[in-house]
Amino acid sequence: MPQALLIYCEGKTEEAYFNILLDIFRLPRYVKVEVSGQRGQHLALIDNAVKERSRFCEAEGLDTEEAECWAVCDDDGMTCSYTELERYSEERDVHLAFARPQFESFLLQHFEQSGETDICEIFHRLTVHRNENGGAGAYDDSTKADLAWLANAINSKPKIVKTAITNSGLRGRTTKSPFLTVQSLAERFIELQI
Repeated sequence: MPQALLIYCEGKTEEAYFNILLDIFRLPRYVKVEVSGQRGQHLALIDNAVKERSRFCEAEGLDTEEAECWAVCDDDGMTCSYTELERYSEERDVHLAFARPQFESFLLQHFEQSGETDICEIFHRLTVHRNENGGAGAYDDSTKADLAWLANAINSKPKIVKTAITNSGLRGRTTKSPFLTVQSLAERFIELQI
């Protein structure tokens, strides 16, 4: 059991989502959780996660082995291959939670098993789910970090997180290249909850 779960995200949407899970899946009190958004992209995100883990462990008096560290990113603007990114993170003892083409692909899995890769269509479908769950207006670049509607959906039906994990796993087995691995971090929250 880790003493700390550290999650470093590429953007605000990922940060908002994992803070929702943190509120819903109560982790043991002795597990400190830090979720930080906008810590870089891809290789830089992993480098920053390593630096932040060292800083956190020093401040908390922990060995780095006591802090489980995750980097959450997506394929958007990636300049290296997924294999290179995965190897880079493994060499630095950072777990990778990855989404292709964007994190919204994983959000959609909460409501439907989808292999959609067109981001306009993904945003359109998320707009429908947003409006059905207490949100108003379009899901787009200006509103995507506002996940209050998703928090409402998860609060009223917590099993949709497990649905997202299952749907992501199903989709992942039908593609040759990685589609989603971000569900591994959601699974980890469930494993660690009280």
